[in-house]
Amino acid sequence: MKYFLTFTFIISAIVIKSQSKSELSELQVRYNFTFIKDTLDKNNSVTEPMILLTNGKKSVYYSEYYKTNIDALNKQLEAPVNKGDIRTISFNGLPQAKVKHSVYKDQNDILISVFMRDLYTFKSSDILSWKISKKENKSILGYKCSKAMVTVDNKNYIAWFTYDIPINDGPYKFRGLPGLILQVSEEHGYFNFEAISIKKVKQAMDFKKGILITKDQYIKKRNEYISDPSQGKENSESYRRYVEENKKKSNIFLE
Repeated sequence: MKYFLTFTFIISAIVIKSQSKSELSELQVRYNFTFIKDTLDKNNSVTEPMILLTNGKKSVYYSEYYKTNIDALNKQLEAPVNKGDIRTISFNGLPQAKVKHSVYKDQNDILISVFMRDLYTFKSSDILSWKISKKENKSILGYKCSKAMVTVDNKNYIAWFTYDIPINDGPYKFRGLPGLILQVSEEHGYFNFEAISIKKVKQAMDFKKGILITKDQYIKKRNEYISDPSQGKENSESYRRYVEENKKKSNIFLE
């Protein structure tokens, strides 16, 4: 079942370019996103590299592993097929994307797409009211960074941003500071985004929209998905045990 879900995710999440010409990024920022799904087991964390493509006005943010899988799939689909051959798709040796969300930001909106057997997209209406500390500084990737704090969805975050890169952007939905955000950490360590590289890149910023829903609808669908990932297609005893264990572990979320 795990392979089927992974394959379905890859097929469903292929980026479809809009009819209009995509805008190009100016920077590519790679972040390590480390998160804990089970608050009762803080030693069991997951880390996945993420990509932020931004030009200061618009940006897209997604899993690097997801992009690697998409590129491999497209390459296999574009390869010529000999008459009579049956095409087989292989993901052997490729990293499995565990992060199922991507984010689009422009000057007006923040759209978050999440895959749960189907791809859903909702608009984030969070207002980030940052408090900037003028006393605390540290260095990240050689950039002098200042500290800022914000509360989102009843979770407190500490961010470090640099005035040296005057781009109002950052990982996930974080933005609104007078410089690029290089690190964001939830106060209990449940979520941490930390920049690991920055380079100038001219690349199309494509974003795949899914079924448009509200945030409340997303939360409802997420809870339904956790309660039954197969949506009634599986009902064995081992599957029911897996679901109950997963429900206990999945107890903290970004949204």
